[in-house]
Amino acid sequence: MKIRNQKIQMFAVALGVLAFTFANTASAHVVVKPAEVVTAGFLTFTAGVPNERETAVTKIKVAIPDGLNYVTPTQKAGWTISVEEEGTGESAVVKAITWDGGTINAGFRDEFTFSAQVPEKATELQWKAYQTYADGTVVAWDKAGDAEKSDISGPFSVTKVVSETEDAKSVKAADQSAKDAKGTADTALYVGLAGVIAGIAGIFLATRKKS
Repeated sequence: MKIRNQKIQMFAVALGVLAFTFANTASAHVVVKPAEVVTAGFLTFTAGVPNERETAVTKIKVAIPDGLNYVTPTQKAGWTISVEEEGTGESAVVKAITWDGGTINAGFRDEFTFSAQVPEKATELQWKAYQTYADGTVVAWDKAGDAEKSDISGPFSVTKVVSETEDAKSVKAADQSAKDAKGTADTALYVGLAGVIAGIAGIFLATRKKS
């Protein structure tokens, strides 16, 4: 019985280790923020890059989704930045940005930024990224969220382009609720005043009749 209990405990520990490892692998991936933006605006995007392995990260590539205009990477000390474009001149479209030659040591993370104009219509930006390590390993974050994951591939992050953010909708809803509440209160006040006036008028008329 004692041996059986020990085996059960060892099995439970093994399951816990596997769950912890999977959770780390699934969560520690390249994510581009913000997660929600308003149509047609200019803003700065940030790619957060964690290093979940024992080898240093030496290169990060972010594919630029269709619909973004005026894409411009931010200078970053210690890294060489290259921009892949399609077309020439003013009609050139940025397809990818690569940061190379720097180092993100094991257990650390870094951020890489670039500015762009958001599409004019509501859509979804899918950020496919490729993380290269000093030993040559490339981890591709270019799978849909429900795709099968592995130690060298995982899900891409998503930015929703909306005509109005959820925060803005919440503020509007709160304002409307406040207006509705004020309107209800005002109506109740007016009805109450009307009742008081009617009561006074009734008393006045009753008094006149008696006199």
